[in-house]
Amino acid sequence: MEQVYDTSFKLVKFNLTTDTIEEVYRFDDVLSNKSYINDVRVDTQRNVAYLTNSNEGGIVVVNLETGTIREVLRHHHSVKHDPSFTLIVDGKEFKKQGQPVHLQSDGIALTPDGEWLYYKPLTDTKLYRIRTEFLRNEALPEDQRQAAVEDLGRFAVTDGMIVDKNGNLYLGDYQNYKLVRITPAHKLEDVVSDDRLIWPDSYAISTDDYLYISCSQINKQPDYNEGENKRTTPYAIYRMKLPDA
Repeated sequence: MEQVYDTSFKLVKFNLTTDTIEEVYRFDDVLSNKSYINDVRVDTQRNVAYLTNSNEGGIVVVNLETGTIREVLRHHHSVKHDPSFTLIVDGKEFKKQGQPVHLQSDGIALTPDGEWLYYKPLTDTKLYRIRTEFLRNEALPEDQRQAAVEDLGRFAVTDGMIVDKNGNLYLGDYQNYKLVRITPAHKLEDVVSDDRLIWPDSYAISTDDYLYISCSQINKQPDYNEGENKRTTPYAIYRMKLPDA
């Protein structure tokens, strides 16, 4: 898990068998006090963690063996919100305190083999990917790393993302209260539409091929509704059998 409150950036490794903390990785000398560290994906085979900086834009790479922490692609357009895109949610432009909300790199997804990292800004429809070898290579010049980024085009807005064992990339289209997926051929497909999918946020896939979905209801918070709280409780986690399982 990662902690993002009040610049207390840290990545914590828990041992669920012994119920103890095994390691704490801190970001004090890497990130600024304006950073907002969000989603995390862990490659357990190579002992590398990837995290997104949603406020400034960037990918944080943590070598879990050596403790080395780097932020890459910080100045690349792929980690930045597209200023030409207007985000409409619930029939109106998505604003906070009267100003349009623009968040940078947020959702990330790691392919099961750990070879590709998909990522995108939170508040537009652009999608990018990069081979993780270009992220893991600490000696690689940044311009070569930037040149390795692939622009996949426009698909849907989403918060979190996840890739299944067949290479399908699942996104939660919070504009339209639905779940979509991008096939390995990069074709966008609808999976399910449901009013209960109120800002689908984070995902997990179980060994028996169920996709678990949490809904954070961010669009219903007072900050985005002129002070009115439109959230409903209890907050829900849903599951569905993967279509190709």
